[in-house]
Amino acid sequence: MKGLNVFKWLFILLTPIIIASFLLWQFQEKRPIRIFLLDKTVIDHNYTEHKSFNWVLNNCRYTKTNKKPYSYQKDYYGFFPLNKNREKSYEIKSLRLYEVLSIGDDLDMLYYIDSYGISYEDWYNKPPDKLHSNLIYGGVNQNDYLLLSEMKRKNRLILTEFNLLGAPTSDLIRNKIENLFDFKWTGWTGCYYKSLSIANPNLPGWIIKLYEQKSNNKWNYSGQGIIFFNLEGDIVVLQNNEHLNYPTPQILTGSYGQSQYHLPEVQNYSFWFDVIEPGVSNKVVSSYNLQLTENGKNLLLQNGIPITFPAIIEHLDNYKFYYFAGDFSDRNLNYLTSYFKGMPEFARIFTLKNSNSKNAFFWRFYQPLIENILKNNIKL
Repeated sequence: MKGLNVFKWLFILLTPIIIASFLLWQFQEKRPIRIFLLDKTVIDHNYTEHKSFNWVLNNCRYTKTNKKPYSYQKDYYGFFPLNKNREKSYEIKSLRLYEVLSIGDDLDMLYYIDSYGISYEDWYNKPPDKLHSNLIYGGVNQNDYLLLSEMKRKNRLILTEFNLLGAPTSDLIRNKIENLFDFKWTGWTGCYYKSLSIANPNLPGWIIKLYEQKSNNKWNYSGQGIIFFNLEGDIVVLQNNEHLNYPTPQILTGSYGQSQYHLPEVQNYSFWFDVIEPGVSNKVVSSYNLQLTENGKNLLLQNGIPITFPAIIEHLDNYKFYYFAGDFSDRNLNYLTSYFKGMPEFARIFTLKNSNSKNAFFWRFYQPLIENILKNNIKL
């Protein structure tokens, strides 16, 4: 009975706060903005790769020009899964060449969230057994590049993130994008794994297969660690304790990023990332830091992988460009929570600072990053 009484009083206490939070959100001024969103990696109806961006839009009351909210289910370009439980079918919404010049005049911003695409193995739930799977659709194409060029020329806001430059994007398009924005992918991609054991179902089988082919050794790793691989199929494994003093990659942000984007000084990051060189004209807002042992430092240096490398770069002088060198937007949020003002501040109170979860990364890092990029760069 005592437990029921506590629940009753909590309900009585929280109900008016929840109602007030919703009403404050409801009566916020709407902010019409014209957005081109590209997501080529929508494997199911969760819309995991771009829903978090739409969450920020809705929570901050950014809308379409007709004052209606952006739909994470409809208002994007890319891959659209159609049937959830029946025969696998899909549609592809791509930018046509004749649209490129005209659409640039009608946009305030562009966000290429995920251009990797959909492979046959992913679509038909078959685990891939090789680095480059057979694609149904994916990669940045010539029209996508031309729109980037137009948006740069018109000085409109451009957001991009991993996997903009990696396969299946062709070498030609990759080089054109690198030259357009003065940064370069080293060819290396990495990811943190909670377990390096061969029994871990989240560890791709092709990584183990490639490693054994290249090294002529059996895969015998376990525990936490970070795996790097490059275009040639080389595999580098950093194992906790042997190569790492702390298993999780961390994103470090200096005073500029903390003040401009309200980012934390240190944030654990446990997902996919790529290793880039920022160029001479871009500002590094945040960097990846790996807490390496001497063995770990030597292993990276032997393979030409830098000890630290950018997590976020920006260029705001004569055009507005950002690149997030990680799978930052990947989060399957409860979208209903976006209808409450003050939700990010409330959620951060209950988010552990050193957590590796996607929840922690969204509330402590991605949400304030996107909110403040829009606030700083979009003139309403």
